[in-house]
Amino acid sequence: MTTIAEARTSWTATAKFTPGSYIKARRTAQLLSLQDVAARIATHPHVPEHDRVAWLERIEADQVPASIHTIDALRSVFRFDRSVLDSLAAIARGERDLIHTPRICRVCACSWRCPCSREREECAWVEGQDLCTACEPLAGSQPESVPAQDAAA
Repeated sequence: MTTIAEARTSWTATAKFTPGSYIKARRTAQLLSLQDVAARIATHPHVPEHDRVAWLERIEADQVPASIHTIDALRSVFRFDRSVLDSLAAIARGERDLIHTPRICRVCACSWRCPCSREREECAWVEGQDLCTACEPLAGSQPESVPAQDAAA
């Protein structure tokens, strides 16, 4: 049986995602602006859309954590892997070692539980990289040290 450490060495973690940068990468990969998301989230009591945009910006900048209710609201607007977000949050809080960073595409932030879909075909992993096959053609223009901001997945 392959250990986590052995599995970890089979690919490289070039993008250092935080909970906020992961949410931002998944949102932008699905071609949604902050305004698109803010317009689709209902708040109780009502919060003006420009305030919702500012609130989302703070979440994506890791200035404020997303609550369970916020995460559920965001998942109703765009796809992301809740377990990846939970893992990144635990790492950010110091409750989990970096060795447990989930495998995330450095361009679109997809994961094996939340893959990209191109022409009804799900992506796979490019061998030895933290890159999915759907984003491989885009990777030439993306730096390997930061998450992508505008990749389509």
